[in-house]
Amino acid sequence: MNLPGIPGTRAHAAPLRIAFFAIDGAFEPDKPTIRAIEAMAETPFSVAKGSARVSVENAGLSLAFDPRRVAFGAIQRILDRKLAALRLSLLPMSLID
Repeated sequence: MNLPGIPGTRAHAAPLRIAFFAIDGAFEPDKPTIRAIEAMAETPFSVAKGSARVSVENAGLSLAFDPRRVAFGAIQRILDRKLAALRLSLLPMSLID
């Protein structure tokens, strides 16, 4: 688990931020599509592997990233370009330190 402030987790060891996005666009709520979105979300170099989660009920995406390596806006731009292949885009919701 990647929880900030919890000893023994990767987010505690590194100063990661948790980003929450709304997914704009229609997508199939099946496992292959969800896994494809999560895999795309983890491709930018500063996103923690295994941290991306898609919520079908809320049409949301969360992920952990290292703000020392890349800015939040850059993460969003990279992911928007990748998700455009699925006709999806992201709307930033919140950041947790």
